Amino acid sequence: MSGCIWMFSDQLDDWDIAMLQKDFVTYNEGSMYYGLGMKPFTRLAHEAGAVYKIGKMVRIKREPFEAYLRSIRARKN
Repeated sequence: MSGCIWMFSDQLDDWDIAMLQKDFVTYNEGSMYYGLGMKPFTRLAHEAGAVYKIGKMVRIKREPFEAYLRSIRARKN
């Protein structure tokens, strides 16, 4: 495994591995995975600049969204 994920391999389940393989998630997938309601997840995704729209399809790019969540957490500590 690349990066630091190997350190947490004992804590990962099939859902985590499936999410790590995706670059983009839907609003439903993201809100369920991150444990947020739909409105807070949508607001945070827009604040992070991670929302991509193609016609009626909307996807959230995980990398900038997670970086934004880490920055919010760092500011609180």
